[in-house]
Amino acid sequence: MANRPLRAIADLTLVTGAVLAVFAQLRLDASPRDAPDPWGLVLYAGSFLLMVWAIHRAPERLEAERPPQERPTFSSRSYRPVWLALSLGGMILAFLDSGGNRFRPLGVTAWIVAVIAWFLAWWNAPLPRLPRDGFRLRGHHLLFLLILALGIGFRYWDLPNLPRDVNSDHAEKLLDVRDVLNGEYRIFFPRNTGREAFQFYLAAATIRLFDMPLHKYALQVGTAFIGVLLLPALYLLGASLWGRWGGLWTMFLGAIASWAVIPARVGLRYPFLPTFAAWSLAFLIRGLRSGQRTDFLWMGFFLGIGLYGYSPFRGMLAALPAAFLVTWLAQRGWRTTIGWQRAKDFLIGMLTAAPILAPMLRFIVDYPEFFFYRLMTRVSTWEKPIEGNPLLILADNLRRALLMFHWTGDEVYVATIPLRPMLDPLMGALLALGGVAVILWMLHHRDPVPLAMLAAGLVMLLPSAYNLSFPRENPSTVRAAGALPAVLAFTALVPALWTAGRSSSRFEQGMRWGAAILLALALIRINADRIFREYAASYCRAVLNASEAAEILRGFYLGGGPETNAFYVAYPYWFDSRLIGMWLGDIDWPHTIWHEDLPQALEGHRSLPGPRLYLVHPEDHASLAALQAADPEGWWVSRPRAHCEGWGIIVFHAPPGPSP
Repeated sequence: MANRPLRAIADLTLVTGAVLAVFAQLRLDASPRDAPDPWGLVLYAGSFLLMVWAIHRAPERLEAERPPQERPTFSSRSYRPVWLALSLGGMILAFLDSGGNRFRPLGVTAWIVAVIAWFLAWWNAPLPRLPRDGFRLRGHHLLFLLILALGIGFRYWDLPNLPRDVNSDHAEKLLDVRDVLNGEYRIFFPRNTGREAFQFYLAAATIRLFDMPLHKYALQVGTAFIGVLLLPALYLLGASLWGRWGGLWTMFLGAIASWAVIPARVGLRYPFLPTFAAWSLAFLIRGLRSGQRTDFLWMGFFLGIGLYGYSPFRGMLAALPAAFLVTWLAQRGWRTTIGWQRAKDFLIGMLTAAPILAPMLRFIVDYPEFFFYRLMTRVSTWEKPIEGNPLLILADNLRRALLMFHWTGDEVYVATIPLRPMLDPLMGALLALGGVAVILWMLHHRDPVPLAMLAAGLVMLLPSAYNLSFPRENPSTVRAAGALPAVLAFTALVPALWTAGRSSSRFEQGMRWGAAILLALALIRINADRIFREYAASYCRAVLNASEAAEILRGFYLGGGPETNAFYVAYPYWFDSRLIGMWLGDIDWPHTIWHEDLPQALEGHRSLPGPRLYLVHPEDHASLAALQAADPEGWWVSRPRAHCEGWGIIVFHAPPGPSP
């Protein structure tokens, strides 16, 4: 045990190393995208050396708290044949009844029975029970609830207006949701290159439950909810790795991190990937710690559910085995009976996804080209030739994907701040220090379980990095989000060790808590600024303002203009007319004219009674000239964007034609 002065020196060294790491990350964040600032790398090297020295001089800091270690217990009966047979029968019936890409009552009933029977067949532990002396609300419970409330606030605050305008992907999603509302219960939705079904049923349920219109907000409410479900999974994951404080810090980082929050607000399927990856990995880590088969069963359950969410989640089919295998080999599991039993239970856990996937498997058998289309267009020449050596492209993609947390960034505006690192400077510094701390933790405790998270995180970068046909799409904020749980768990280790560290005096403990609170407040402030100011501004500049077009049309209607007399003159790369219709309450709004068809359409418009209105792109000079030639008494005004820079809208007013 280090003496008091040595502990104080070690703490001061740790703080100094953390400050150096923050300055290093600020240098990298400000450096150009073609070359990192070398001083940032030097400062990072110095911070690593200080951290290693501090832990070496006061290794008890790594003893602050460890997750509980449980010995595996085995039931006298490894499975129940009757329930297993019922599950297999239900799987077969669900598979057979899912033809034609449809859920049907008989198949869905058999599907549910198959999943429940599978759990009953393999469950070998007592059911959870409430404590005999009742539930007592403790300090860490209050912190859990506070962090949960914080995460809900970050995801739902001003949700209708951030983001307000959306893109064509949302229109496609709303058409799929409408299909569900109309009774078309598909297993896989082939529209827009193919999409998994979970979001569409969630959005349809949201619309029915809250009596909402078919609108982008119905999508956002559901995806924000999926983003909230990420938080308890992160607590479970962090607690299984580093103990209770590890769980709280991992959950806190997930509650506020812009990488976790922004995709959950957009209204697309993005949050399904990190949320169900976190649940699957949390139960994998619990299973590795406890040796309980039930944990592996829940791992497989969330694996199966996640495969109905977002296609990059398919990487978990490789990430989970890789994570288990690297840990099992490090523990020399082949040498012991317990090791082989654990491998068997892990395999049963992976197979738990099979009954959940029975309808999806039928779709894959019937329509493999639809299911694999999106993947094949990225890894093959299905859509575009691969320009260069595929292995070299993959290696460069992996390099840039590994650098995305600290230096490179995604250039797509939809779910991130373009060309900025995925993590803010504080989290980036904590991740770098956390990588060093993880190595020290494993060496000190002889604990190989964190290797599972490292392996899973690396594998889950592949859905972004394997893009050989369109390498500019890598790194991708959303396709690489399967690595988010591992990144947050490693980022949480240093503050978790700091908070949980034992101090010999109240002053030292107060200093520790004070520093932890300041760190938490700084992280909240920085990420709130990234989300609600920086991202909001960059998104507004990039997205098209279909809502403002709808406001102009609505004003025309309220002023007495006939609904049949207001038109949108479509122009390349401008509004998706379905989004104008969404804002007007009719996604099939029919009054769109392509700019090349406008001269012919104007001949028929002269007979329309009442005034007319046309929305024209600012660069569509030919259409404006055609309107002025057809209606010399007409006039036009330029409506600038209301909230940010970007293309405005030319509004052409045509006076009423002559009475028939």
